[in-house]
Amino acid sequence: MIPEKIGFIGLGHIGGSVAKTVHRIYPDIQIVAYDTCRATLDAALSDGIITEALDQVGKGFSDCNYIYLCAPVLDNADYVRELSGILHDDMLLTDVGSVKTGIHEQIQKYPDLERHFIGGHPMAGSELTGYANSSAAIMKNARYVITPTAKTTDAQLERFKALICDMKANPIVMDYATHDKTVAAISHLPHLISTALVKLVSKHDDSEKHMQMLAAGSFRDMTRVAASSPEMWDQICASNSEDISALLGDYIDILSEIKNNIDNKTPGYVNELFEMSREYKNSFRK
Repeated sequence: MIPEKIGFIGLGHIGGSVAKTVHRIYPDIQIVAYDTCRATLDAALSDGIITEALDQVGKGFSDCNYIYLCAPVLDNADYVRELSGILHDDMLLTDVGSVKTGIHEQIQKYPDLERHFIGGHPMAGSELTGYANSSAAIMKNARYVITPTAKTTDAQLERFKALICDMKANPIVMDYATHDKTVAAISHLPHLISTALVKLVSKHDDSEKHMQMLAAGSFRDMTRVAASSPEMWDQICASNSEDISALLGDYIDILSEIKNNIDNKTPGYVNELFEMSREYKNSFRK
């Protein structure tokens, strides 16, 4: 079923990309949006992506078929309170945050919202930020995690999956706790490792910046995401601190083991480490 109207709260990189995708696949529907940055709304209006810019979160969203929460993860939880009481039976509320526990716990405080909410996380981000860097192209073939609530019906789930498939993304259903532990390992921790590596190099580089001068493929690949939004990652780490901290502890133990074996020049250790890593990495789905 093609929706008649979709609302967006936040039009940053992911929110803007989803909005552009929706506009591409459903060019005749209404798209309304709120963003704290008026220039962002003006740009989306100028591009023809949205049909109306709203100056607050409230009744302007009340006749939407879908509402997308696309603000930073802690801000999304605040907007939930403002949406309570305006949802109708045909409406689905979702988000695009990379941490799901907080939003689900907030939704559970409002019974009228829980039966409308399905968490979502399109795994399509990059180090780029803002509406200006959004693109419908990033949704194609992206894995799109769906985290239903206890009150989500099969009909609602199938309807949302159909929307995601229309975007040419691949829906994957899982519970929100599993999602948060998983992305802590494959997204959140790698971002922190990337920034830590940049900090290490900046600390040890000399006055002539030889490390900057020689940094090439491997360093650039590992540190690309260190240029991500500080505000967004501050909120992500605060929201998923328990899972991230547990994995950081394990990672530190592994680094200590590597250091000890490097110090001791343990025969074959590095070879075995790379063999194991290569085998597991090559098993990843393309």
